[in-house]
Amino acid sequence: MAKAVETETKETSKKGFDIQGKIGKLGDDVDSLAKKTGDEASKLAKSINGEIKSLSGEIKSIDVKEEVKSITGRVEKLVDTTGDSAKKLASDIKADIKKLMEKI
Repeated sequence: MAKAVETETKETSKKGFDIQGKIGKLGDDVDSLAKKTGDEASKLAKSINGEIKSLSGEIKSIDVKEEVKSITGRVEKLVDTTGDSAKKLASDIKADIKKLMEKI
């Protein structure tokens, strides 16, 4: 019995660590997106949105769907935003991604 609990704890820890790593990468990608334009920005936005959706798919919670929709919509908006507005929006998106992942 103790061995089963130990294995479950290790698996949960690995999953949690992996999610934290993904969140960090998403933050870096959002910062990078704020600096890109055109096709590069569109490709990166698709990648970010795909990653956000896959993370939320792991959660499988109805509560998260609206938040994911909001975040992905703002990532799309970030593609067309430049300058200080892009930096502010990127910062807001990163904060919302962290909030979303805290619910896990």
